[in-house]
Amino acid sequence: MEDLSQIRQKIYHLNQKRWALLENVMKPGKLLTASFYERMTKCSNPNCKCASGELHGPFPWIYQNRKGEKLISTSCVADKVEDARQFSENYKAFKENCAQIKVLDEEINILVTQIQSLNEVDAKEYIKKAGEKRGRKRKQSEESTEE
Repeated sequence: MEDLSQIRQKIYHLNQKRWALLENVMKPGKLLTASFYERMTKCSNPNCKCASGELHGPFPWIYQNRKGEKLISTSCVADKVEDARQFSENYKAFKENCAQIKVLDEEINILVTQIQSLNEVDAKEYIKKAGEKRGRKRKQSEESTEE
């Protein structure tokens, strides 16, 4: 097992990483809670080039699936494509930073538990032995002898 100093150093370094991630989470920029991607499509015209495999596109597309809400899968408004792309990337980075913070928290908790185990003392040292009087009774008996 590592010594206390090494554990403290690890916690310190993990906290530095955690703080850097937390600063990013606190100022994420605008977030589009959806996936942005470019999609190729095929039309229904049998004489079109897409019938032989050369698809139309790419078209900017937005996909969002939230629990309990309607699924959104649609093309993106033309004048908002770059914003949608950027805000979607911001959201991905935000989620990744949150996940990394969670991992760091778990690592820190493990190290804190190690500190606890290194500093624990055995409770048996503080338990009265068989035959020893308990404090309250001893005080009462001492008071009665003083009278």
